[in-house]
Amino acid sequence: MFNSHWVGPTTRAFTVILIVVAAYFLIDFTLPLLYPFILGWAIAMLIEPLVQWLEKRFRLPRWAGVTIILFLLLTLIFSLVIFLVAEIVVELTRLAEFLPSFLGQAGQIFIDFTKENTDIKRIIDTVQAYLEKNPEHQQRISASIQENIGIIANKGTEQITGILSGIGAFLGDLPYFLTVLIFITLAAFFIGLDWPRFRQNLLQVIPERVRVTGGLVIRDMKKALFGFIRAQLTLISITAVIMFLGLLVLNVRYAFTLAFVIGLVDLLPYLGVGAVLVPWIIYLFLTGNVQLGIGLSIVYGVIIVVRQFLEPKLVASNVGLDPLLTLISLFVGLKLFGFLGLIIGPVTVVILLALHRANVLRDIWKFIVGKKDYPKQKHPSV
Repeated sequence: MFNSHWVGPTTRAFTVILIVVAAYFLIDFTLPLLYPFILGWAIAMLIEPLVQWLEKRFRLPRWAGVTIILFLLLTLIFSLVIFLVAEIVVELTRLAEFLPSFLGQAGQIFIDFTKENTDIKRIIDTVQAYLEKNPEHQQRISASIQENIGIIANKGTEQITGILSGIGAFLGDLPYFLTVLIFITLAAFFIGLDWPRFRQNLLQVIPERVRVTGGLVIRDMKKALFGFIRAQLTLISITAVIMFLGLLVLNVRYAFTLAFVIGLVDLLPYLGVGAVLVPWIIYLFLTGNVQLGIGLSIVYGVIIVVRQFLEPKLVASNVGLDPLLTLISLFVGLKLFGFLGLIIGPVTVVILLALHRANVLRDIWKFIVGKKDYPKQKHPSV
């Protein structure tokens, strides 16, 4: 039978769902239009402590502090982008030229190795004897091997060419990106310049309950975001130090530069330092430099073990999550969203925990079931 007592809770539950869905579509619609100003606000909040420090320490006017910090930040970003793009283009061009000859050299090394190994040579002799009796099979297999080697070389060259084309497309869209960057910079400047006034006006407009709840959520979000960045920088630094010490022990030239580059490559999804070390190790074994190949393999193993051991703990301690919950959020985020899930997963859990600590989830449930006893609690202000 129809129960009239369920009408109110059901209506309020649909209201909550409708508000959530409407908020999602509103964000989805407005984000492409407002993202330069959102990024500008984020940059303004990022440099705000430095601006305040310049105001107190050197008594600079606020406009001067914001201008100096933004100028230094843009100079740093432009320098890094120019350096990285130039290095990537040069190295990928060299790799595209080197790849076909490298595959031919690797094939010759494999042939020489098989000639020296008696067991493998016996198998090859047996196969060759069979092929001599069946010349049509020999021709087909030879053609197939040559074709596959050519395909591998072409695919590798195509991948590198695709990356170079992507860089070319990026350079073609550079005017648009520069225009967006100008909007972001201006937004960051004006928001940073007038942030004390903006903040005071927001505090007057926003209701106290929303202000308290939003303050808790924003505080936890700051802790999660900066904590995650701090954890990743710590892991990269540890990787670079281990790599530097390993290269020094192995007496490899340019140890510092290689360790620095490999530390940056550690940010790559899935592969990490393996994107550099695995091909390097394979090449060393193929060229007969077994000692250095074994040494780099040991260093690579140490890096993997240290990262797997430290990453959950570092993320947990810096983001403020339980290690097991951090591990679960990292894995679920990785499966659902790929590499970005390593950020989305922990941040989503932090948001849910922040909403729980701010009693937002409890208040939503009480609204749905119709309870109106909201006990007042003291919370820190925004």
